[in-house]
Amino acid sequence: MRWAQLAKKILALAQVVHRWLGTLSKLEPERKLRVAGYAEAIADTLARTAEALTELECNGGDAATRRRTRRAAVRELGRLHGYVATIVEVLQHRLDGRRLAGVKRRLETLDRGSLLELDEHHTLSSKLRVDHLYAAEGYFRALSDSLRV
Repeated sequence: MRWAQLAKKILALAQVVHRWLGTLSKLEPERKLRVAGYAEAIADTLARTAEALTELECNGGDAATRRRTRRAAVRELGRLHGYVATIVEVLQHRLDGRRLAGVKRRLETLDRGSLLELDEHHTLSSKLRVDHLYAAEGYFRALSDSLRV
């Protein structure tokens, strides 16, 4: 999987989770704030990932710099996986099985093996879509804001 494909999958995941706003708004206040916190943490993680990938694309530098920056992006994407998995756990009994299965399937494409594969074997292509990561960040920030109202 290339970075551009991964960014597209993350954007699709963000759109799916954002569509759950109706279900999420019915949660108890404490749980809503918990999910809002996770959504905000996801947005921050996506922002750091996009910044690392932008740095990698613009200032590839020497091999050590590329390796460090790529690993930083992979670390952030792994963190994203954990946050979204936690949101899914919180909603386990609130969403129908089809919805949860769709998100779990998307999460499986972001598993650690795929991320390490990106880290070790793929170079950035000119088709890097950092804008997808920024758009996904926006979805999660909007979700967080909506739940905090």
